[in-house]
Amino acid sequence: MNHTIKLFVLLATVLCLTACEKNKEDALRDIVYTVNAEEHRVTTHTESEWDALLDHFCDYTQEGVQVMFCSTRQPGQTQAKGRSSNTPTSITTSNRDELKAWMKEMERAGHTVNVKYDNVSGTWSGTAYVNLNRQDEQAEPKTYSGTFLFIPTPAVQEPPLGGTVWTLEVGADTLIITVHGMMIWSASTDAGMPIIDGAEAVLEGIKGSYTDLHGETFLTLELNTGE
Repeated sequence: MNHTIKLFVLLATVLCLTACEKNKEDALRDIVYTVNAEEHRVTTHTESEWDALLDHFCDYTQEGVQVMFCSTRQPGQTQAKGRSSNTPTSITTSNRDELKAWMKEMERAGHTVNVKYDNVSGTWSGTAYVNLNRQDEQAEPKTYSGTFLFIPTPAVQEPPLGGTVWTLEVGADTLIITVHGMMIWSASTDAGMPIIDGAEAVLEGIKGSYTDLHGETFLTLELNTGE
């Protein structure tokens, strides 16, 4: 199996959608989340449902998996911005309620949230970053052929997020790959995925342009999930 085929199998898993929605007219939040690289969608209608969903996220992490989630109901952005409150974009805690309160603040700020659990220390750790929502809801997806590359995370918030993100190098353009505005992020500065790094791929999505906190422009490719 060559590198491209392996990559397609991985992306197919990442983009697998499981609908779990109620009446959107009454929806309080539309949440997209991934567990074991499988993507799910759920709509909450009350604060108690939202609270219960966050409890499920905590339970998932205690089972040894990493959870990533964001809201799909945030307005589109024309510029990447830092957080708008004093709540830090990272947390380490052994208190479930403290973690849930932090996750609520991050969702309210329109961030993508990553949470995992350390069974040895009995603590959760969470990291949140700016969500790069689609800018043009009327834009039609196009097909892009290129090469996968890992690059340092753009300066979309303070303090800096660090780590690396997945990109597709298309000619002279480097497109940061997003799914529902969520960058595919790794905390390591060394991606550690030599099979994928440099693999060729053909992806369908919508190209976007953002400005980071230093005034530098970067490009994104919001993958078409077939919604």
